[in-house]
Amino acid sequence: MAQSNITVYESSAQNGQPIECYKFRYRDMTYLYTSDRSDVALTVTENELTGTERYAADYIRRNSIKPSSQGDSSSVVVTVTKDNAVAALFKAAPPDKPVTLTIIRLHDQDHGVFDKLFAGEIVQASFRDSECELTVKMENWLSRKLPNFMRQFFCCNVVYDASCRLNKADYEQTLYVDGASGLNVAMNELTNYETDYFAGGMMYYGGNMRMISANAGAALTLRYPFPATPMGYVTLVPGCDKLFRTCAKRFNNTLNFTGCPYIPPDTDSAAQVGNGVYWVDSAVVKRDTDGYIGRISM
Repeated sequence: MAQSNITVYESSAQNGQPIECYKFRYRDMTYLYTSDRSDVALTVTENELTGTERYAADYIRRNSIKPSSQGDSSSVVVTVTKDNAVAALFKAAPPDKPVTLTIIRLHDQDHGVFDKLFAGEIVQASFRDSECELTVKMENWLSRKLPNFMRQFFCCNVVYDASCRLNKADYEQTLYVDGASGLNVAMNELTNYETDYFAGGMMYYGGNMRMISANAGAALTLRYPFPATPMGYVTLVPGCDKLFRTCAKRFNNTLNFTGCPYIPPDTDSAAQVGNGVYWVDSAVVKRDTDGYIGRISM
């Protein structure tokens, strides 16, 4: 690492004692970890402000950083425990904002000098046994994200995101768990909700969240189990299948629907509501040239 702050230590086979620190950022939250055996405190200057960052000693490791080739950006895979706070961001739906990582390298002899080894964005999270592998890519112009809105039958938004504009707190339901085993949770109060009302949504318990696969009657199925068996009261948030009728009936949020319901879907079953894709129960819906959505009573 020529021309770096830690060149002397990096080139010394006898005195080099490398330490790496990992700074994750999501929205206004910062998660600081180090693979060292004890916590590491660094004095950093950012935006002309100097402060101390304390990196907590935790189970975290990475593979070799792969250099770019044929237009691909450099990448690295960072492994943490599945209960790590950063891994928890990916346990349900992907985060609505980017999660970034900066890797800092220093040596134990002098915590006053360090180098920024890598910076990128988490593009994938894979859970395996007790671990979570986070694939981080360095951004380049060829891999820069493009607008993902498409002219399609289904909505392009993620429910409760900035474009959807729904407030998740308005739809949270607190229900009592009558029994649970693995992926299956029984709640008698679920009978008050239609089948798959919570499918694609989330269940919160004990500081953890899990995606819901389905619900019918008093039974609810999770995508994968909680670390501890849910007991007592839990919080449920309904999901969205991105269909226009769900946006209209469940959320009354059609003004923010970004799909085009008059485009035929891939499967005919998705359009079988009333007599056509415009129908929502007994009312037919139209969109005018200004984007306003209204109903025509029959």
